[in-house]
Amino acid sequence: MYNRKSLAALLLLMGGGIVIACGPEFPAQLLDDRAATLRATPANAFGYETARLVDASDALRAREAYELPDGSYQQNALPEDRDPALTPAQRASARAMRAQADGDRAYALGADLPAAVRLYTAAAVDTHAAREAPDTHRLLEQARARYRAILQLPPQQAAARSVWAAYMLAEIGDEAESASEDAEAQRQAAAQAYGRVRQLARDGAPDPLGLAVASYGQEARLFLAGAQGQCSYMELVNAEPCMDAIPAASLKHALRLYAEQAARDSASGNASLRMLAEWALEDPARTRRLIDDPVAQRLLVAYALARVGDIVDGRPDSASDPYAAYDTTGQVGLADAAQGHDVTPNPALQSLVAALESQDLKQVPDADRVAALAYRIGRYELAQTLATRLDTALAWWVRAKLALRQGDTEAAARAYAQAARAFPRADGSLEAVGAARLLGEQGVLTLSRGQYVEALDQLLHATVKDDPANPAEGFWLSTPYWNDAAYVAERVLTTAELKAYVDRHAPATSTPAGSAPRDPQNFYDWTRQHPVTASDRLRLLLARRMVREGSIEQALPYFPADSDARYATLENTDGKWEVRLQETRRLAAEYGAALRRAGSAWGRTARAQAWYEASRLARRDGMEIMGFEQEPDFAVYGGSTSYGAGRSAVPGWKAYDGNPGTPETPALRAAAALPGPFVTEEERRRYAASEAQPYTRFHYREIAANHALRASDELPRRSQAYAAVLCQGARYIIDDSPELAATIYRRYIEHGARVPFSGSFGRECAAPDFQAAAWFHYTQAGKSWERLRRDHPGLLLAAALLALAGGAAAILAWRYTAARTGRRRPKTTQGAPRAA
Repeated sequence: MYNRKSLAALLLLMGGGIVIACGPEFPAQLLDDRAATLRATPANAFGYETARLVDASDALRAREAYELPDGSYQQNALPEDRDPALTPAQRASARAMRAQADGDRAYALGADLPAAVRLYTAAAVDTHAAREAPDTHRLLEQARARYRAILQLPPQQAAARSVWAAYMLAEIGDEAESASEDAEAQRQAAAQAYGRVRQLARDGAPDPLGLAVASYGQEARLFLAGAQGQCSYMELVNAEPCMDAIPAASLKHALRLYAEQAARDSASGNASLRMLAEWALEDPARTRRLIDDPVAQRLLVAYALARVGDIVDGRPDSASDPYAAYDTTGQVGLADAAQGHDVTPNPALQSLVAALESQDLKQVPDADRVAALAYRIGRYELAQTLATRLDTALAWWVRAKLALRQGDTEAAARAYAQAARAFPRADGSLEAVGAARLLGEQGVLTLSRGQYVEALDQLLHATVKDDPANPAEGFWLSTPYWNDAAYVAERVLTTAELKAYVDRHAPATSTPAGSAPRDPQNFYDWTRQHPVTASDRLRLLLARRMVREGSIEQALPYFPADSDARYATLENTDGKWEVRLQETRRLAAEYGAALRRAGSAWGRTARAQAWYEASRLARRDGMEIMGFEQEPDFAVYGGSTSYGAGRSAVPGWKAYDGNPGTPETPALRAAAALPGPFVTEEERRRYAASEAQPYTRFHYREIAANHALRASDELPRRSQAYAAVLCQGARYIIDDSPELAATIYRRYIEHGARVPFSGSFGRECAAPDFQAAAWFHYTQAGKSWERLRRDHPGLLLAAALLALAGGAAAILAWRYTAARTGRRRPKTTQGAPRAA
């Protein structure tokens, strides 16, 4: 049966699945809304579920290339070009054959090709030409003859193109079958032809294009036909009457074939199942027609959980809008009635559960998924009944949420723990991402119970294992809840608790050998292959926290080695790429040394110079050596944003709603950042106590400015260095804290001397001249003497004469006094007794 439908229609049933092409700007955080997190409905991704609707009984796998065997889709990428069995000369012959107008001419040019390749290439030319030529019948019959001839060759000779030939015979059909008026006979014959494709591949014939798996989808399309004929893609998408005229048995058979295709890693099969599930759930009558089939049941439940949203503000279109509840939740994703926020269950989901209840629920497959669906629409008793039937991770997860609904946190904690025991030995009920979410939620509940160290551990271990075949999936994909773990580490645990945890559970990973490549492409490939792990990040977070608290020497071992290229950045200077190591350990050590000199150096100028050096390091490298991972510095994003990680008194997604204002005290900010429920007062107290000092964006810049002020305290006020360090201090924060910059400027105006950079104070500053400052008082005294000598020589002479006169008078007075004292002294005789 030769089908002339457009390529677009064929590819839409065979091509890649469509997903919601949007997502959160920042990684989702479980702690943003703890109640909603713990109430959310557990669900797997649709693709994960469709790949498991049936068990693949063979090793066939999809290879969904963009071209068909006749090479009609990519003229510059012919199938023969990728055949390793052909020599370059043979590939050139095949290209010449493909350029011919018909198969006979093509066949004549292929004498140097293996028989199967020669026959197939000539047949493909005729198949392609038949689409436009007026003698379609003749060309197709020639193509069929050559495809059959391939299958009649000895097996060893036919193998190279037997799967391709069988597939094309199934596509264009047999002439006798095409002439038959019995549509069912045509359909069965074509189905057998597609089955032959799969059998040849199972028997070992090469299938580099994955045609055996594609044949499942092509065969399934045959059964999307009814009283109104074969239904097109557009008739499916637009839910036209043709689809409703398809017998239920045919729909179920097509679903099973698409499920077989999806089970073999086919995005095409997944996309087809998605479209059919969407169509079926749009009308309860369609759902009821399919609900007695186990594969259809599992498909509809999987689609309902993964790809159908609930209703926000009574708007039916909100069911497919991932931003429908954003203003309320701050999260991007389909609305979930189980989370609250005045979202109501989708009637389509209620109809699906009602249809399921019409069946024997004791026999329903995947009862844990149905339990999750019942939980989502508020059928808690039904959810409890179904969840208790299975001992899977998903079933225990549903039971944990039901316990939380009843306010029983102890039972919920036990259920989470039971669910977590399924890992790392997965039972198949949860995909890797869902397992990470489960463990993350366990951490949220643990945190709410005041077990802070345990919560950190659980959140850190809520990870997605890398694919061994592709280990560079990225930190955020493998560690999706880092921001939640970092919040607990930075703002809830004390420094001592965090250090004890790191010392015990977060060892430093080994430094990769060698350096990172200097060209951009290889540099980023290298960094993906050598990721910074969560343990590394936690150690760096601890190191920066210890620097902030003054324990700089103790912090140094927790910084990465200065030679660790994983922390390098790639910079372009004058058109030349350079890899720059961060060297945070060295920088932190220099900062600590500067502070020690500032406190102990002999001489005020030496202390001033040390304070100034500390200010430069704090301003230039403060993000790397003392920045907060989250608020207010956001080192996690390199400081490029002021929200998107951790807690804040004004959530980032509300920051631009007018001027919400920030509470004035740490306690009030803690209360605003940590509303209930599932938050302890102790957590709020710890959050307030660990707040940045000062509490300002890029807080280390104000620290740098304060160091500059300390430097100015040690300098002569009229010196150039005094003006320069104040100018630099103002420059550090002039754009972030203009009030503090103005205070520094006023200090300069009141006490400092006019300098060449006075007019650009806070913007352009000279380097402080500390050597001149050290001699400032001596220099000033010398200048005063010179000025007096030059401007008032007579006065100096008079002063000198006066001084001489005064000196002479003093000498005369002394001599006079001494003389009189000598005359009054009494005389004594030898031997006379002295007074006692």
